[in-house]
Amino acid sequence: MHEATEAPGVSFFDYIVIGGGTAGIPLATTLSANYSVLLLERGGSPYNDPNVASIFNFGRYFSDTSPDSPSQQFIVEGVVNSRPRVLGGGTSINAGFYSRGEEKFNIEARLTDENLIQDSYEWSEKVIVFKPVVQNWQSALRAGLVEAGVVPYNGFTYDHLVGTKVGGTIFDENGTRHTAADLLQYANPEGLSLYLHATVHKIIFKSKGHSMPRAIGVVFEDSLGKKHMAYLKGRKDDEIILAAGALGSPQLLMLSGIGPKDQLDALDIKVVLDQPYVGQDMSDNPLNALFVPSHIAVELSLAQVVGITPFGSFIEEAGGFNFFANLSDYQGFTYKVSNS
Repeated sequence: MHEATEAPGVSFFDYIVIGGGTAGIPLATTLSANYSVLLLERGGSPYNDPNVASIFNFGRYFSDTSPDSPSQQFIVEGVVNSRPRVLGGGTSINAGFYSRGEEKFNIEARLTDENLIQDSYEWSEKVIVFKPVVQNWQSALRAGLVEAGVVPYNGFTYDHLVGTKVGGTIFDENGTRHTAADLLQYANPEGLSLYLHATVHKIIFKSKGHSMPRAIGVVFEDSLGKKHMAYLKGRKDDEIILAAGALGSPQLLMLSGIGPKDQLDALDIKVVLDQPYVGQDMSDNPLNALFVPSHIAVELSLAQVVGITPFGSFIEEAGGFNFFANLSDYQGFTYKVSNS
């Protein structure tokens, strides 16, 4: 793990992974066993920030609007939201609840090897996922969900099941957060080069001699403003893998010339490929929060018990935080709060 300022001006790799988050880290780690891999992350390390590392400081980064904040605020149509800018991605700033994906995701991805799927889950779960200790407040929520008809009660399980369940958490018994960055312990240090504060400006494409543009390299900038070039070695199976998030990945494609031609032309971006669907029709799930003041002390906890309804909504809870005393720390939520 190095700062991008230490990167050479030009370098060559079998694979280049853009984005050191929930997807990029396990991908780069796995590939490093047999190939040379470059992993580029625009943020810094989660291990140097106590607000990221501890459950007791959860949410404080949402009010940090500095360029180096692990949580970068943005506003769309009046709604305040946040994007991670830190190694580990969303696992470094979210509420830490862990649940396996729905089976339909495997079907859509054409993943049919059940043993491989199970091994992949366990590969990450044994490092960053823990069984929470459910105390009074979360127990009350569990009973309330079942009483309200969010059934059946499925007990403790990682599986995505309709009803009420206790899921995993990435906070250990001491309240320390474990992020996707912890999976780097699996990486082959001889095969992986990881640079922090490396902002990718564009992907370099080669069109000549190919029926479709082929990605051959990237341009990234370090924290001092110096540009660096990284290229694929040119093997048949070399790839540049975009793992920069639901917003960052299409944004980078468009900055590199792949996207709706009319929008690229309007921004004087050279069109590499007119792809009208890139970056379009994005949507997010609405969040409705209900704050319940308590006159007695409630243990500190983030999402442990969750209700999953048949129509796809999720009911979860955090307790023990004095949201109103430090409301500015949670402004990423409060713009979307419904006091119903």
